[in-house]
Amino acid sequence: MSYQNYTNLKKDELDKPIYRIMPVSRLLQCLEEKRLVLVPPRKWDDPFENWLLSSKIKLSSTGELGDMESIRNKVYGQCWTQHRETDAMWRIYSYDINGAKIKTTPRKLLEALKSDTPRFSDIACFIGKVKYQSQKELVNSLKSIDLFNTNGSGVAESLLYKRREFSHEKEVRIVYTEGNRSIHPFAMDPNEIFDEIVFDPRVDKHLFGAYKTTIEAKGFPGRVAQSVLYRPPKELLIRI
Repeated sequence: MSYQNYTNLKKDELDKPIYRIMPVSRLLQCLEEKRLVLVPPRKWDDPFENWLLSSKIKLSSTGELGDMESIRNKVYGQCWTQHRETDAMWRIYSYDINGAKIKTTPRKLLEALKSDTPRFSDIACFIGKVKYQSQKELVNSLKSIDLFNTNGSGVAESLLYKRREFSHEKEVRIVYTEGNRSIHPFAMDPNEIFDEIVFDPRVDKHLFGAYKTTIEAKGFPGRVAQSVLYRPPKELLIRI
């Protein structure tokens, strides 16, 4: 069997950075508990999210209608981005000026999820880049997915399409398809998985200093910094 745990990602993208902004409290919890948490896609904002898994099915043999609730209730995901940094990212995901951006790669993230999935990880753990399409293209793409293929990738692929209006997000999503709880936490070592931690550019410098000290005290070996996105440029000297 040929497994397809990476979707829409080129080989050279597997080890290129992806990013996620989270509340500082969640980051500190993650460093302390050494785990990341995936959530059901129904918690995502776009009404087209989980659209295929929320649709009805019709049995060709009997004409009987059914649904895919049993499949849908086992799916969990988490959204990342290939954007290193944008103003919109900080304002949306750190609206209270209390967020931090973590950096990893698709390969590191998927391998961490698979390592915490002792059975059937090849048919339950996936990561992929979202494709952005017109609404008509999106509907056609979703209809063409084989949700019941033997390598398990169909369910994960159904969560990797969004409308073009969201293309600025440049999303990468990690997906797990065999859960049985309200959330799916998985164990990982942040000192190995996270390459750097960057704090909101608007956070007070003294507070940032306290955060940095706390994180370094937990043994984090990567770069800990504050974004310079809003730092004013050096004064220009114009010779006349």
